[in-house]
Amino acid sequence: MKLQKVTLRDVAELAGVSPAAAGNVINGGTGKIRVGAEARRRILEAAKQLNYHPNMAASILRGGQSKLIGVFIDSFPSFRNLHLLQEIERLCAGAGYRIMTSFSHNNIAHMKEDYLSLQRYGVSGFICCAHDYPGLRDQVAELFSGARDVVFMEKPCIPGMPYVQTSRRKALTEMIGDALRQGYRKFGVMHRFHTAISEQALRTDFMQALRDNGLTPDEDLIFEYPQNLPNDSKVRIRLAMEKMILPFRPDFLFIDDAVSAVTLRHLLAQTGTEITIFGGNGDPLFADIDVPSLDPCYEKIAAELLNLLLNPECRNNVPVIEAKYQTTTHNHRRTNHE
Repeated sequence: MKLQKVTLRDVAELAGVSPAAAGNVINGGTGKIRVGAEARRRILEAAKQLNYHPNMAASILRGGQSKLIGVFIDSFPSFRNLHLLQEIERLCAGAGYRIMTSFSHNNIAHMKEDYLSLQRYGVSGFICCAHDYPGLRDQVAELFSGARDVVFMEKPCIPGMPYVQTSRRKALTEMIGDALRQGYRKFGVMHRFHTAISEQALRTDFMQALRDNGLTPDEDLIFEYPQNLPNDSKVRIRLAMEKMILPFRPDFLFIDDAVSAVTLRHLLAQTGTEITIFGGNGDPLFADIDVPSLDPCYEKIAAELLNLLLNPECRNNVPVIEAKYQTTTHNHRRTNHE
């Protein structure tokens, strides 16, 4: 028996609304029909229950929207970007949108090709999380300059473009203050090459957090991975051990990513070195190795990105999402021997 195709009218009847209202929510529309939050919820639930799939091409031709959002992300994403992508997808789905993702790394030609392809699909706009490429800023600026449908994660190299900014300064200040009260005195940090805007921000936030606690930053305890170093945590951490950790012996070390923390914990155990580690990106792996971590507040970041994209009138402001320091109930000193 041939199954009967589910129509928009079927969705409207199940949701108890008019076909026009159902079409406005599912396919997008001209904005002349207002649909309340409860009716919108019933419509989306009915569409899901009936497994209704809108005709995207027909919707666009009628002047509606594709209900698609394009997301640019690095093809070698960190946990931070992957978790942010998950939050963006979750919030988009809740608002009746789907995402189409472009993965690229240091390849502006591929980004441009995907940008044009996604426009042909009629996407409603773009969230760009892959633009902080120090050697390609001119090409990034050329690709996105003048675009009215793109918002950026972190400050882009293009003046005047809307973006969401994150900050760790308050959380790091609280973290260092708490550690000082526990008796720590030598604070170190490791980060990638400083020409990346995101790494400049981490370095600046950390040094300012030291000053906010009455400490003078010690350049010997701030280790920057060389620019041309392979993308291998073992190589990076071994170099940090050789150049900073063993010679200068920090007693408290901030590491943004959990993979590097795991590698460091292993090397510290081999050398008998005692250092307390604190993480920064909220990766559950930190908890698995009994290392606390800042909470970057990914849901808030994703919500602000989506708000800027869907509400252009909000783009004059730059939302700043502060990470949270989660106080611990026990002393993490000498973690590698616990």
